[in-house]
Amino acid sequence: MNQLNQSENYSWEQLQLDPAAFEQFFKSTAAALCVYALRIVKDKQAAEDIVQDFFSRLWQKRGQLHIQAPPQRYAYRAIHNACLNYLRDNPVVSDITLPEHIPVDEEAIERELRLQQRVQQLERVVAGLPQQCRTVFEKVCLEQKKYKVVAEELGISVFTVRNQVAKAYEILRNNILLELICLLVLDLAGR
Repeated sequence: MNQLNQSENYSWEQLQLDPAAFEQFFKSTAAALCVYALRIVKDKQAAEDIVQDFFSRLWQKRGQLHIQAPPQRYAYRAIHNACLNYLRDNPVVSDITLPEHIPVDEEAIERELRLQQRVQQLERVVAGLPQQCRTVFEKVCLEQKKYKVVAEELGISVFTVRNQVAKAYEILRNNILLELICLLVLDLAGR
């Protein structure tokens, strides 16, 4: 029950020396970085290009990097700056006049990192649900299908669908609560 997601566990040395680690770092952070960039530039293609350019430059210069910040935090800061550069260099895209220097909003980056951690935590717990429970939960909660439709699709009763959703919520509640308690204990132990 690690509070850090996989991408934050990588060191710069691993990313520089191990192509598989770099690939995993890319896979575990690219989507969240695209969402973050999209919130700033308001253009999906531009956001994807900014993130792709970042990872391309990072890969090309990986042997020359001497950065103190953890890789994931550095990625968010670099994407933030690249988005601001994009807005500055593409005035047609934005009606906003940007000042010469815009400070990085560390709190926004922290919120984004916490959100990504929570999403990954939820994905881990959902992946750990029993098969039928997970299938029903995904159809009802993620695909937003009605209980009756799910029951018909799976050939089970509406009552079973209701029970499986309740079971999934109970497991989610217990796992997330347990993880929060562990984090609290670790936080108190660190003081």
